[in-house]
Amino acid sequence: MFVSVPDEKLDLVKSLLDDLSRMGGVEIIYDEKVKNFIVDPKNQNPYQALKVVSVIRAIGLGVSVSDALKLMGEEVMMDVIDLKEISNSRDNMTRVKGRIIGEGGKTKKIIQEYTGVSVVISGHYITLLGNYEQIPIAKKALELLVKGREHSTVYRYLDRAEQQLIRYRSSYKGKPIL
Repeated sequence: MFVSVPDEKLDLVKSLLDDLSRMGGVEIIYDEKVKNFIVDPKNQNPYQALKVVSVIRAIGLGVSVSDALKLMGEEVMMDVIDLKEISNSRDNMTRVKGRIIGEGGKTKKIIQEYTGVSVVISGHYITLLGNYEQIPIAKKALELLVKGREHSTVYRYLDRAEQQLIRYRSSYKGKPIL
């Protein structure tokens, strides 16, 4: 498996290669010519190799090392929104990022607090890290902002989604989930 990162993140990822190799039980080789990291599961579990690729990709997208390493566990997953898929206009992307961040970071903070999902905005990417139940909620909130919905509408959506998730979790309390 191959993964690349921006030049400014190369040294950081290279400094983690030994730890990532050990944690994932994989071999990681950096190909200087094409500036790619090659992750080889060494005939072990390829799922672990995918996790290592996710960690490297997350770091390349601006996620902190400590948050990216959470992807090695079973509880945290990553989703990425590419704003270039939404708009080619640089001005529109800047406007959308501003709506997502909100005045003084308020909107981004509210989304993170409601969902427990880490939201990282870097370049034209929005990276989400969180559990599998909360990522879709945070992503939907971000999509509503991208579509131009009022912030108050997004906050009401988050409130409803949180209440639904609480009801869902309480309905399965003590019951085996198959």
